[in-house]
Amino acid sequence: MLKNAKKPIHINIILANTLLTPEGDQNLFGGEFIMHIDHDKYIMNTQLLEDVKLYDDALEACEELAEQTKNDKIASISTFENVLKKQYKASGLNAILLEGYYQIYLGLKKVKESGRDSIWKFILQNTYKPYFLSNKFDYIVGNPPWFTLSEIKNIDYQITLETLALKYNLKPDKVADNPHLEIAAIFLAHCSSYFLKKEGKLAFVLPRSFFSASQHDKTRSGRAQGFRLNNIWDLNDVAPLFRIPSCVLFTENSNNSKSNAFPANGIEGLSFTASLPAHNCNLKSVKSKFTENETMWYYSKQGSATAFTDAKRKSTNKINPYKKLFKQGATIVPRTFYFIELTQEMPADFEDRIINITTSDAVQPDAKVPWKGLKFNGKIESQFVFRTALSKSILPFILYNPDLVVLPLLIDFDKKSGKTIKIQNANFLMENGYIHASKWFTKTEETWETFKTEKSKNMLANERINFQRGITDQDLNSAYVVLYNSSAKDANATVVVREELDLEFIVESVTYVLYTNDIDEAYYLTSILNSATPNEQMKDFQAKGLFGARHVHKKILDIYYPKYDSTNKTQKKLADLSRKAHQKAKVYLEKNPPKKALSAVILGKLRSDIKKHLASEMQEIDELVKKIIN
Repeated sequence: MLKNAKKPIHINIILANTLLTPEGDQNLFGGEFIMHIDHDKYIMNTQLLEDVKLYDDALEACEELAEQTKNDKIASISTFENVLKKQYKASGLNAILLEGYYQIYLGLKKVKESGRDSIWKFILQNTYKPYFLSNKFDYIVGNPPWFTLSEIKNIDYQITLETLALKYNLKPDKVADNPHLEIAAIFLAHCSSYFLKKEGKLAFVLPRSFFSASQHDKTRSGRAQGFRLNNIWDLNDVAPLFRIPSCVLFTENSNNSKSNAFPANGIEGLSFTASLPAHNCNLKSVKSKFTENETMWYYSKQGSATAFTDAKRKSTNKINPYKKLFKQGATIVPRTFYFIELTQEMPADFEDRIINITTSDAVQPDAKVPWKGLKFNGKIESQFVFRTALSKSILPFILYNPDLVVLPLLIDFDKKSGKTIKIQNANFLMENGYIHASKWFTKTEETWETFKTEKSKNMLANERINFQRGITDQDLNSAYVVLYNSSAKDANATVVVREELDLEFIVESVTYVLYTNDIDEAYYLTSILNSATPNEQMKDFQAKGLFGARHVHKKILDIYYPKYDSTNKTQKKLADLSRKAHQKAKVYLEKNPPKKALSAVILGKLRSDIKKHLASEMQEIDELVKKIIN
């Protein structure tokens, strides 16, 4: 009973960052580590961290004596020793331990006298506790933090995490993936390796991105160090649960890199399905709503992508010849600067005109602070007006109402090299007589400098829209542009014929583009991209949100199919079917234009309706695509 306790009781609940375990140099007397008390550093011997009861008792003595001697003379080390032995019956003290705890007393006394003592005893009692728990646990069950390296703002902590990621071989192969690495992956490896006993088991609730995201391939494949996966639960079909789809990974302590590899014959696991009445339900009240299915999980590859899949897949070393040819468009942001609508009647042509324009109302709902609500009005020379396409304009086999944008671009033409794009600032435009364009882009440049975010602090407005030469590397000379959307459940693709547009077409980042002068190749590609088979085959490798698969990007290009060959009858037939589908989709949309703005729901239905209208063509296309994809 607590009332019968003769000495202070330490409740065995610890609040600590389990990733920050003390490490230091070895010497003749053991290990050394640095202990921080406020702004001061103290070199401590790791013997302090060998007896958890003595550590807690000694901290109590340090705190009490520091409080009693606050603003008074320093207690001698012999006095400190007597207090510790008398009050806490401390045994096992030696000169090294006594000196270490005495330094803690001096540190606590100093912060109390400088008015900076708040929770330092609490911090010392918890921060170093993980050291006592190394290799002590039979089981660990938890829900580690769900955020990424890029979300860590403290540079020192970021370095600590990246050091641990290197230690456990978690850093992604692609440098671009590194900011997206979940901190939870580091917790998974570190807690398995550091805290579990040799035969210990761990279970962590994690984001379902561990199933397919490229930044977590090393966790999936077994290349990561410190643990071995031995069971997988999929919670994708349990709702509502968390804000994002989730899973549970089970591991055991293992530092054998060979045995850590994901087994070729798969890993046993479960898939759960449940429709729950609310978040945070009592398990007993909803247990009957769960369906539990035994599932074998496999580590599958598709092109450069990998994922956990519930079916064994035949891997291929063939690389889609179009994967490197498709490029993402330019990031034309903030959209309130550049996306416009006319405040006059649409002219029959745009050649050599002064156009009255204003910021498009259509981009305001998706605009982000501080750009949301910005509205520009004015005039502009017509050669600065272009067409582009956001996702809502990319429908199966048709481009619908491409947006108008104004951009500070001048198109040069040379007989040998053709058209090239040059991006210019407002001063250059003024010097060359483009007074209206100069006025518009002066306002956007000034607004950008006032409100640009920390992430873009070193970029000018023109550098932002031309990030990684997203605009100036675009090809205006190819007659045909193949477009598909970067984000949605499925790829939707269409051919843009440049000569059919009233303005030059600039590709935006929400779409991927391939340029070609072969119209049949363009039609061949759109038939494949719109077909069911590749869209189905990429599903396990796509990122998933609460409403299912949500990103296409280049996942659709991890599926192999050959370069277009006009002598191949199957490929030629696909091109012919796509040509027919483009014609029918155009007629269908003219007769059935959307009656409302294209929200996500309405856009999804419109895409589905077009494919239903093209049912006979889609059936033929799907059968032929299966043949070439095999």
